[in-house]
Amino acid sequence: MTRRRRLVLLIVLGVLFTISPIPASADSAVTLPGRGDFADLRVTVSQTTDLINQTIKVTWTGGKPTGPAGNFGMNYLQVMQCWSDDPTGPSREQCEFGGLLTQSSPSAGDFVRLRQVSYGSSLIDPAETIKPQPGQQAIVPFKSVTGKSTTSSGEFFDAGTTNEVPLAKTRQDGGGEVDFEVQTALESYGLGCGGAAKHCWLVVVPRGNKEVDSSLVPGEKRNWLVSSPLSASNWVNHISFPLSFQPVGRACPIGAAERETSGQEFVADAVLRWQPKLCAGGGAVFGYTQVSDNTARDTLRSDKPGLAFLTDPLPDPDRPVVYAPVALSGLAIAFITERASAGEGVVPPEIWQQDGQQISQMKLTPRLVAKLLTQSYQVSLPLRADYLRTNPDYLTRDPDFIALNPDFKDFGVLMSTVDTMVSTVPMDANIALWTWMNGDKDARDFLDGKPDPWKMVVNPNYQGLKLPLPDFPKGDLTCANPGTLVENCALTLRPLSGDMHEAGRSISRGDTLGKAPTGFATPDGKPQLKAVDRQPQGQRSLLAIVNTGTAVRYGLPMAQLRNAGGDFVAPTNDTIMAGLDAMKHSTVAPEVLQTDPLTKLKNAYPLTVMSYAAVVPSKIDKSAGADYANLLRYAVGDGQTVGIQPGQLPEGYTPLPNTFRDQTRAAATKIADTAGIPYSPPVPPPPAVQPGGGDAVPTPPASAQSPASAAAAAAPAAPPPPPPSAAPVSGAPVPVAEARPTPSAPVGIVRYALAAFLVLGAVAAGCGPLLLRLSARQRR
Repeated sequence: MTRRRRLVLLIVLGVLFTISPIPASADSAVTLPGRGDFADLRVTVSQTTDLINQTIKVTWTGGKPTGPAGNFGMNYLQVMQCWSDDPTGPSREQCEFGGLLTQSSPSAGDFVRLRQVSYGSSLIDPAETIKPQPGQQAIVPFKSVTGKSTTSSGEFFDAGTTNEVPLAKTRQDGGGEVDFEVQTALESYGLGCGGAAKHCWLVVVPRGNKEVDSSLVPGEKRNWLVSSPLSASNWVNHISFPLSFQPVGRACPIGAAERETSGQEFVADAVLRWQPKLCAGGGAVFGYTQVSDNTARDTLRSDKPGLAFLTDPLPDPDRPVVYAPVALSGLAIAFITERASAGEGVVPPEIWQQDGQQISQMKLTPRLVAKLLTQSYQVSLPLRADYLRTNPDYLTRDPDFIALNPDFKDFGVLMSTVDTMVSTVPMDANIALWTWMNGDKDARDFLDGKPDPWKMVVNPNYQGLKLPLPDFPKGDLTCANPGTLVENCALTLRPLSGDMHEAGRSISRGDTLGKAPTGFATPDGKPQLKAVDRQPQGQRSLLAIVNTGTAVRYGLPMAQLRNAGGDFVAPTNDTIMAGLDAMKHSTVAPEVLQTDPLTKLKNAYPLTVMSYAAVVPSKIDKSAGADYANLLRYAVGDGQTVGIQPGQLPEGYTPLPNTFRDQTRAAATKIADTAGIPYSPPVPPPPAVQPGGGDAVPTPPASAQSPASAAAAAAPAAPPPPPPSAAPVSGAPVPVAEARPTPSAPVGIVRYALAAFLVLGAVAAGCGPLLLRLSARQRR
């Protein structure tokens, strides 16, 4: 289903949910022991309360090393999410597992990814109660929270939607770590977490070197474990962690009137986290429509502008606009890269034994980012093009990259990174990113066709690219085998994401969003496409351009970018604050600070982003002015306290310094005081009398302007903040209705096209907006 059709479905369902991107909370971490053969095992789940759709960490100690090298024959963990209102924990029927039954890498036993618990006459579980019927297999049914049970795959989850981790590696020291995406009722309606299910669970099934018939591996019968974790003799060892989710779809009263807001994605997670507190006790309900910066500016020009969130101000206002800073964050290049050496027998044990472990640091220069954004690595295309023949296959085989990131020389041998996932939505922050590249001589020379020192050249479809741009063009649409049923095109193989949130979530799941031909035809004769298999945990190597809040939400490290002063800086509270110091006042609206991507200020993050709320007081009534003022006061009050509770600021944002909070409070007062006062533009002076042309038209007296108009025009602007360097540095580092997403339509991208029509009608067409009502995004 296309993203536009998914949005139509969302609108029809009338879905409104609450959001907050929440990182793991140490306060709710839980550690539990294993039992029996696994008595030495200790498993820790990093966050178990106030969950939304996010990534948490599962770590363990006391295990035995996974083997044989590079494969999963024995000694590993299997992790899944379950539901159950039984306080003692879930049954195996209530767990989401078996969606990756077709996954072939890494190598493992025949049934370890399946729900099937019959294995033929050579392996029988004496404790198993589900017996195969004649001519059939014994399969553990999935019992959904809806009450329906099924043994068929795909109805409630499949390879594209499941969050199970069927193979989690234990290191040589007995420890291990795995990312786990917890899902709400929106991502998995069969589990119903945060919705119909009162309780959900994370379940770990440890696997050793003993099969269900007590035979050992390797041994006379077999060299690998082959049975399912749901087999009765395996399930008896499971460890259950209770999980509590923030409620899905019940943040504010159903049917309550809404104050409309719209705007860019950088502020979305923060605004939607604040909403439950704002509507508590009968307060105003604020709707939110996610759109591009340009569409937000167009909204301010309309007759019903509401409140718009944007990065840069309106360039040519025809009416007074009040701007207020509300959120400080950054644009980041997030990544997930897991060590992938040449393997046992090729590299020393101290190298291959680290395979599968994450690499948490990466340095990128403007030239390297230019390469990733211009399809310049050979394997970024579905065929080997002659014009890229001198270029490396992948980023991790590029000497330019290895010179800065030497760890990847050994550990990136089998990685397949060729680009960075980007959003379709045009943004002001993208202009800053391209400006950062365009201002670097090496990057600009590369884009103009000059080979780098290792003879790599830009894809000629991008040569001479005029910058900056608000988006990311796909200049090379090469197709392999055009006109056949196996036609494979660059745009479908490496597509753009619907927005930054989808990009971040996708790479955390090892999902490129790509599609490849099956060799069969659709009913209309076109090549049939299917989703490319997700990269399994331990073999992921993906990058995405996202906002810092999304990166933190999905546990993604962020690259260190080289600023114009030569410092490599990742986005943290300190570097974001330095980036704020480097910002420049807008020439159109001096109270607005704009990103300076070419700053040479020491340790300044070059892609720091300040999000502003913008209101046109003359176009709203007094009541709306009071409500918007309350939103702004909350945003810079309790809304700047970092935490995981509703009303708090999600991690990934940097709390605003006091001077900016004061600026917003002054703006709130101005909005409340001048709302509903019509604005009349100044009357231009009459033309001068031409010689012999008669009398001039007299200038209207000052009293001809209404007192209300004069008051609106004379209202003082919210004072601009003092130089950012005066601001103190933050201490810490950096309802509504329920929907039922289908397994074939992941909810991560259900918010797009048509949303701008809700704001501006046809004015916003083609701007890449997305519908995101005030409680809709938290649950994805």
